Amino acid sequence: MAEDQPGPPGSGHDDRPGQGSTEPLGRPTQPPAPPPASGQPGSAPRPPAPTAPLPGDPSASPAFAAVGPPAAALAGFWRRLAAAFLDWLLIGILAAAIGELFGVETPAPPAQGDGFNFQLAGTGPFILVELAYFTYFHATSAGQSIGNKILGIRVLDADTGRSLPYARAFVRALMSSLSALPLFLGFFWMLWEPRKRTWHDIVADSLVVRATLYPPGEFARIER
Repeated sequence: MAEDQPGPPGSGHDDRPGQGSTEPLGRPTQPPAPPPASGQPGSAPRPPAPTAPLPGDPSASPAFAAVGPPAAALAGFWRRLAAAFLDWLLIGILAAAIGELFGVETPAPPAQGDGFNFQLAGTGPFILVELAYFTYFHATSAGQSIGNKILGIRVLDADTGRSLPYARAFVRALMSSLSALPLFLGFFWMLWEPRKRTWHDIVADSLVVRATLYPPGEFARIER
């Protein structure tokens, strides 16, 4: 019978009982494509990995105080001694000129039988000039006195690598006079101190480095 014959192809229905349409209802679901690898077209640039702040950076951590420059960059004993000798020689000339200007006499030798007669009247100009001299020069951006500049060394903050503030530069200059009292023990202390620091370096939390390796403003990087 005509009713029992299947319809023509493409008629949209199937007369076979129990069978549904064989046409797909939709496209099969495809897995998402992986994102393009870094450096490939269409890939978003990755932000640079955060780096630790360098000494001298305002955000630098005090943890750099435990690291600091390498031992080869620290100023040695003889270089520092030569720089101090030049500074003291210059300070002595200035102190003598100021003492002569204001009529301050140098102390006379003790008379026989006086024993140890320490006369400090003539040392006043020297101490005042020494304090003013080292406070000013070590608080500059270069951190160098005249003797330091000639010998190629710098005085810097041990935590940040910057120059010392005036208050700490003054404390360092004052402590340097006290370091010389017990047979210059405070100066010789740098010979066995791990970071080659004298007593006045420890009190002021300063380091003395070679300017050829750490020029002004470049405490965080060694020149090659």
